[in-house]
Formats: sequence, C-alpha cells, structure tokens
Amino acid sequence: MNAIIYAINEIKHTIPYEVLHAAMVFREDHTLYHMSSLEDKIINKVLKQRVLLSANVLGGIEHTIPIASVQPTFSERLYTVYRIPFELTLDKEIVSVLSLSYLPTVGFMGVNGGFGGPNMIYNPSSPVASMSGSVTNVGSRIAASHATSGILSNSHLELVAQNTVAVYAHYQALSNYGIRVVLENDSNMNNIQPRSYHAFSTLCVLATKAYIYQQLTLAINSGYLSGGQELGAFKNVVESYSDAEEQYQIYLTQQWVGVAFMNDNVRHSAYLISMLSPDL
Repeated sequence: MNAIIYAINEIKHTIPYEVLHAAMVFREDHTLYHMSSLEDKIINKVLKQRVLLSANVLGGIEHTIPIASVQPTFSERLYTVYRIPFELTLDKEIVSVLSLSYLPTVGFMGVNGGFGGPNMIYNPSSPVASMSGSVTNVGSRIAASHATSGILSNSHLELVAQNTVAVYAHYQALSNYGIRVVLENDSNMNNIQPRSYHAFSTLCVLATKAYIYQQLTLAINSGYLSGGQELGAFKNVVESYSDAEEQYQIYLTQQWVGVAFMNDNVRHSAYLISMLSPDL
C-alpha cells in the first residue's frame, strides 16, 4: 500500500459511487470510457493533474547536488548556468533552488578545511551522512567553521529551465560546493510516511469533491444529465460540495504544508538541529 492507494480507498468510501462515476465519465466517449477503471480515471483526472502538482509546489524533497563534476553550459563574468543531469537529481525535476553552499568533506580533520576524507563530499541526504550520527555531524560543522575558505552560502540562484540553474556568483577558490534544491515528490508519493497517508487522503478527497462540483453542477441545473428530469438526492450531494474548492485551498496551504515539511527528513532534521544548536 502507498499514499495513492490509500487516498483512492478513502475517496471511494467517502463519495457515493453514482456521483463519482458520473463525474469521471462525464463528456467521455461512451465507447471508450470502459477502457480504464474508475480508479485510473480518478488518478489521471484529479490526483495527477491537480493534487500531485500542488504537493510538488508546496512540498517536495530537499537535496544537495554536488556540482564539482558538472560542466557549466554557459559562463561569463556575472553568472554561470548549470544543466543538472537527472542522475544527480534522483530522476526527478527540480522544483526550486535554495542556495549555493560550500560542502565540507567528511571523515578527518585537515582536508580542504573540512572534517573528512579527500574524496568524500558531505551530502546531508547521503547514506554516509545518515550513518555518521549526530556527533560526527556537529564535528563536521565545527571543523568547517575553521576552514580557510570559510562557510559560503549564496541564495542568488534562479531556476531558468528544466533542471537548469543560473548561479549569479563565482566561488572559484572552492573545491567542493553544491546546490541545495527542492525536488518533486515521488510519482506515487512513496516519500510520504504511512502516518501521513490520512492527511494526504483528506487533500485528495477535497480535490475530488471540488472536481465533481465543477464538472456536474451546471450540467445538473441545465438538465443535461437526465434529459430534464429531477435528479433528487444526486443533485443534493453534488450541491453539498459547493465549498469543497475553498476547503481544498485552506487545507493545502494551512495543513498540508506542515505535513510535507515534516516528511522531508533533511529539512525537518536541519530545522530541529537549528533549534537545539543554533550556534553551529
């Protein structure tokens, strides 16, 4: 089970089948709408086209990309443009860029002013960093603070095309630096922890209700669905979703943002560390 399957299950148990089916096959060719299941229609028309896009914009996965091996596609005195290969972004698109940061090495003192071996680049999302423990992480930060080149961070970056970043500064003296970015979520939201499935399903249910109301309300009022006959309870259910769009926007910006942040281990861990040890 993943977050998508859980959300589909909640949608089917929350919205009457007749209403859900009518909205998903509305305006489809009657000879073709049996080619895909109801679940596939919900995923393609609601989840992929709306919920997952919103989740990518307001959430995502923070990742640090070492670019020492990435050749710039364009460079001049004021800025440099990097086209980041997909193998360095976990085969995901970059949603936003955060900063250009110096990456101290990890392992022992004295290499490039860092705390580590010469060929080991510090990446907060790498297995090495995860295994090093909190003591090693603090030691790395203390050692980096005494580096001859210092800790440099520049937030003057811009995402100019797909996985293409313009860096408006030059740090040619640095041997190890990387770009902190936010990547899109997994296509099946596998980066969401199981205990957050319910929050994600709530977002999906609200989006589906908003889709149903947007698709069917005018058709019902014009008698399009039943040739002018009274629809009774069917119409009452659809009209009860009139505020679903507003609820979706509120839940997305006030609730889901926090859930997505806590599901990003890198960002959440960095936030907790900054509260516990603000001077490091």
